Amino acid sequence: MMIEIIPYNDDITCIKTATERDGKAIMFVYAYLVRDTLFDAGCGNSIDEIREFARKNEINHVYVSHSHEDHVGSLHAFDDGVTQIYANEMTRKELIAPQKIGEFFDYVWGQPKPVSEVTIMSDTFSVGDLSFEVVPLPGHAADMVGFYEPEKRWFFSSDAVPLPSKKRMSMPEENIPLMVATMEKIRDMDIEILFDSHRGPIDSPREHIQIRIDYINMIQKEALVLHESGKSIDEIQESLGLDGPWYLELTKERFGIDHFLKSLLFDKVDQ
Repeated sequence: MMIEIIPYNDDITCIKTATERDGKAIMFVYAYLVRDTLFDAGCGNSIDEIREFARKNEINHVYVSHSHEDHVGSLHAFDDGVTQIYANEMTRKELIAPQKIGEFFDYVWGQPKPVSEVTIMSDTFSVGDLSFEVVPLPGHAADMVGFYEPEKRWFFSSDAVPLPSKKRMSMPEENIPLMVATMEKIRDMDIEILFDSHRGPIDSPREHIQIRIDYINMIQKEALVLHESGKSIDEIQESLGLDGPWYLELTKERFGIDHFLKSLLFDKVDQ
C-alpha cells in the first residue's frame, strides 16, 4: 500500500493513497487535510497508513464528497466517536451499509467497511476562519458534492471533472450530459485552484475543464449522427475508434464504453 503526504500551503495538505503494483501506484486518489478537517478519507487498502497519519495530525472532522470506495475506504479509521464524520443523506446511507464491490475494485481500492456514526452535513460549514459552501455536483454520482471557499477561491471538486482529457467509458449510473453541465457550472465559478481527487491541485481550472467539455461534446455530436444513421452502439464505438484500457474487462461491466455512448445518446440533464 502507498501513501504520499504533500504539503500544499499553510492550510492544506494533500494525502495521496493507492494500492501498489510492481512498485508503482495503480492509481492515486487524493484526500485533503484543511487544518483540522479532512475532505474524504482515501482508499481502504491504505487504512494502516491513514491511521498512522491520523495519529500524527489533529483531525477533528471528516467531510465526505460521495460514497465511492476510493474516497471512503479508510473512513472507518475515524469511526471512533471522537472525529465527526459528515455526509449528505444519500451518502450517509451508503456509508452505514456499503455495497459489495467486485474483486477487481477490492484489489485496486479495497472494500469499505460500515461506518456507524455519520452526521448530516449542512449547506455551509467553517474551518476556523475559512467558510465553505457545499455544492451539489451530479453526473458522476448522484450523491456527489464539492466544497467551495469563495474568499480563497478554492474548490474541492472530487470526481466532477474526469481524470482523462478524453473520457471514453463510464459506469451505468453516470449521466454524461449532466456531468458536462456540472463541469460548465464549475468552469464559470470564481476559482483560482481546483483541488481534484485524482489529479491533485490544478491552477488553470478553466482551461483544464474546457478541454474535457469540448471532447465530450464532440463525441456526442458524432455519436448522434451515427445513431441517426441506424448504427448500433457497437458500430458507433468501432466507427469512433473508442478503445478501453487494459483493465476494462476486469471491471465486469461496472465500467464500459457502451455505458458512455448510451448516456451521451439517451440521458438528459434534467432527468
